[in-house]
Amino acid sequence: MSDHSRIFAESILKDLEDSENGFFQIESKNGLAYLKVTRPGRNGSPVELNDVINRLKLFGISNFDKGVITKIIENADGNEYEIAKWSDKSEDMNLEIEISEDKMSAYITLSPPKHGGRLLSTEEIVLRLRGRNIMKGVLTEEIEKSLQEEFYFQKFLAAKGKPPKKGTDGYINILFNSGKSPDLKEDKYGKVDFKNINIIRSVEENTVIAEKVDPEAGEFGENIFGEVIPYETAREEEWKVGLNTEVSPDGKRLIAKITGRPVLERGGGIRVDEICHLSNVDYSTGNVDFPGTIIVDGSIVDDFRLKTKGSIVLKNSVGRVFLYAQGDIILSGGFMGKNGGVIESGSDIYAKFVEQGKLSATGSIFIQEASMHSELLAGESIVIKGGKGELIGGEAVAGKNISVLKLGAIVETPTKVSVGIPPTILAQLDKIKREISEKEEVMKKVDISKKKLVDIAAKKELSNEDQAMLTKLIEVESKFQNQLNSLNSQYESAVSSYEPCEESYVEVEQSIFPKVEINMGKGKFFRSEIKTFSGKNCVCIGLDGNINLSSTPPKKIKKTKT
Repeated sequence: MSDHSRIFAESILKDLEDSENGFFQIESKNGLAYLKVTRPGRNGSPVELNDVINRLKLFGISNFDKGVITKIIENADGNEYEIAKWSDKSEDMNLEIEISEDKMSAYITLSPPKHGGRLLSTEEIVLRLRGRNIMKGVLTEEIEKSLQEEFYFQKFLAAKGKPPKKGTDGYINILFNSGKSPDLKEDKYGKVDFKNINIIRSVEENTVIAEKVDPEAGEFGENIFGEVIPYETAREEEWKVGLNTEVSPDGKRLIAKITGRPVLERGGGIRVDEICHLSNVDYSTGNVDFPGTIIVDGSIVDDFRLKTKGSIVLKNSVGRVFLYAQGDIILSGGFMGKNGGVIESGSDIYAKFVEQGKLSATGSIFIQEASMHSELLAGESIVIKGGKGELIGGEAVAGKNISVLKLGAIVETPTKVSVGIPPTILAQLDKIKREISEKEEVMKKVDISKKKLVDIAAKKELSNEDQAMLTKLIEVESKFQNQLNSLNSQYESAVSSYEPCEESYVEVEQSIFPKVEINMGKGKFFRSEIKTFSGKNCVCIGLDGNINLSSTPPKKIKKTKT
């Protein structure tokens, strides 16, 4: 060997010697256990006490002195030392089988062989499982893996049953566009065209408008003992036949009996409304009371009424009118109530704008441009977006939330909003508002009659009959004014005494102007007296239970459990 080769070999040997880890060996001699520990190289790791103790436990040796073993490891002189007695009796690998209460799982815990004992094979373990009547769902791959990796003293899943699969419930497949809400799509400028909202849908007589889809059977399950587990029976959907519809003889289809507007009701019922199509509503038509959908292409003269169990669709703006519908009310134009008009819906209301009007909806109110000096009452939400998105003056009350672009006005118009009102209180508020409207109507009629008599009295002396009438009118006016004052007081009390709702909020995209008051329940008020709040703001109940200004509605805030 050349000098160069010799130097290279010596370098390798030295590196190996320096990096060598400490080593320990446990041997059995004459019924005794001996421990030998060698010292590591300069860069190697010494023997750890825990490693030696774990090896002793693996061999089933427990009567050792920990202090003696610690000293042997510290000396690491390579000599053998007696540390304990070692039984020569060998023990084969052992296992414990644990079965879950639902009979769907079996777990195995393996114990290693001792003193030269025999390992178990996968086949032998499977036979042990069968000895416990575990016949199904045996996971042989998991057993093999645990044996290969010497997965001792920890249980692993060895058998798994097959759970039953529930059948698919039957359902009613609606064959018409049943979306309850109009198609409020924004253009590239963020505008919504309320004239093209696809709310007027119709079907011809004898058209199939829905079909029944039968339920699908489920799959039986099986536990690890091979016992069958029944599946949950799927439910068949029943028809909820509405007005002007009938079920086909085979019970599979729902058919329209008339040409009209198909409606999917909130409770799942399906009906077809007759359509009353009017050019105008005036003295030639009178007030309209119709069971189906009313569509008006032209105008409605002030003080006329439309009433229906279906929906109302108006193509143009209206003034001081009175609309009552159990379904949606759609105004492609606006509503200028002139402090007298009323619109009430048992579902949702959609309008381009509202001015000096009263709107009440069991569902939600959607307005594109603005609500000005009006009264809005919605069981769910009030949304004013798509155009200017302004809520200016008046009062807005919603059971859940209110979402607008601008709240109040730069000229500091007093504006009140309330959210999170429970349905029971909303119903009472609606009832009080109805009573107030009725009293106000009576007061207007009384005032007109009184003014006529006062004008006559200014020109000549009233007859005894007219004088008695004037006195009576003044008494009635005083009586109804007191009742109005009482009702308004009751309304204010009810609207400020309900318990706050943590999930309700008022969302404003651009500005909250001064003189805005937001009521969120008993003792929970937000008032912008002199400051304008710019940018996106969400007024809600914070995690501490107080009014909070946030950029995120409460439903998007993840609360941490304490």
